[in-house]
Amino acid sequence: MKRLICIAALAALVSCGKGPSFTMVTTTEDNPWVEISKYVETAEGAAADLNVDLQDVRQTIIGFGTCFSELSHRALSKLSKEDYEAVISELFTPKTGANFTVCRMPIGASDFALKYYSFNDTPGDLAMEHFSIDNDKATLIPLIKDALARNPGIKIWGSPWCPPYWMKVNRNYASVPIRSAPTRGLILDNVITDNGIGKDQIMVEGQDSFIQDEAYFEAYALYFRKYIQAYREQGIDIFMVMPQNEFNSAQNFPSCTWTAQGLANFLHYLVPAMKEEGVEVYFGTVERPNRALVDTILTDPLIGKDIKGAAFQWAGKTALPIIHESYPELTMVMSEQQCFNGANSWNDFMAAWDLLKHNMDNGVSIYEYWNLALFDGEVSTWGWQQNSLISVDYETGAYRYNYEFYEMKHISHYVQPGAVYLGTSGSMEEAMAFRNPDGSIVVLVAEKTGEPRKLTITSGKKNVTVNVPANSVSTIVI
Repeated sequence: MKRLICIAALAALVSCGKGPSFTMVTTTEDNPWVEISKYVETAEGAAADLNVDLQDVRQTIIGFGTCFSELSHRALSKLSKEDYEAVISELFTPKTGANFTVCRMPIGASDFALKYYSFNDTPGDLAMEHFSIDNDKATLIPLIKDALARNPGIKIWGSPWCPPYWMKVNRNYASVPIRSAPTRGLILDNVITDNGIGKDQIMVEGQDSFIQDEAYFEAYALYFRKYIQAYREQGIDIFMVMPQNEFNSAQNFPSCTWTAQGLANFLHYLVPAMKEEGVEVYFGTVERPNRALVDTILTDPLIGKDIKGAAFQWAGKTALPIIHESYPELTMVMSEQQCFNGANSWNDFMAAWDLLKHNMDNGVSIYEYWNLALFDGEVSTWGWQQNSLISVDYETGAYRYNYEFYEMKHISHYVQPGAVYLGTSGSMEEAMAFRNPDGSIVVLVAEKTGEPRKLTITSGKKNVTVNVPANSVSTIVI
């Protein structure tokens, strides 16, 4: 009875005339994903208004998604067959669940891999005779294939965290030493406490850690080609690549620092190689608020015009508006939502809303979450905890959807690929609006003041009034 009263109080619709079907979904800290499809009850609340400008058309949405990683595969492998099927369907089946349509994968080891590895760990093999994706056949590829089985139209893109270690100046996957071992959390046997980096092997931001030599550039471009071809043989098409994840960050996990000019030098080889494979090249991922790092690539006379997009990791969000304004024709990507510290808290959920809105307001067409699933409290291979869409109990295999799963679902379930972002005005400033290809209008609003709001939404000839609960995120489709 208590739950029925709670749901009844959450939201309501008062519509001018009989129009198309109405949908509203609300998430609060105590009640995630409460669906309301008809008038329930008119509640008290401060009046607010939101005007959706159908003429103020901004970026076209390509899609929303997450990243396939080895630790996510391991966590999901703990589920029962029935639970696994339910989770994969909830994430990827079109028109149900989160409906993720654009997903990322690492090219070789990421910081959420089980170990250091690349597709060719044979030193000096510039001809790539020992190239192999066998490691991924046990982890990433089965997970990706299961997602594609639910939606063959999912667009997959990839970027390396690190090239093969022997292509780096320091001949190591890492760039800096591991400072200390984790002392709390779920510490499993994959955790690495010594990466072997000596003082003479430390790499720093602003340094080209990749060997700047034509033979190595040619070999690395061939490495990308073989990756595209090998995955294609597995029935997985890669539509786009980026040359380096977080190229300014010297890390104790797989990483490689580059200067912007060093990356431009490599792109002179990578762009033509990808053209021959029919694969687009975007620049990224950018994690510094420095437009010069991007301008160096985009103004390069040889390859600048062939860079189709730019991607910004959450820490690069302040560079996003500058680049979008300067290069409005580029596809903007948010490559990794903020990872937080594994608490999967309501405060994280609301901070994630702020990042999502910032990205939509500044032209992003592809928005990616990072960790699909992790063991509850898990310490990563290189020693820290992060949030995830799904948490799995290591002992029992029980799972739960975390708040940020609902944050993503609030937008990805309703906003279709091909939708356009629309301008808004009015007293409800915490809002986003989209027009889907089928003509439906999707509005997302956040109530952050702690007081319920009676919100009137106007979109062309459509006019609805809804009750928005205190401290909530809601999606309204009209």
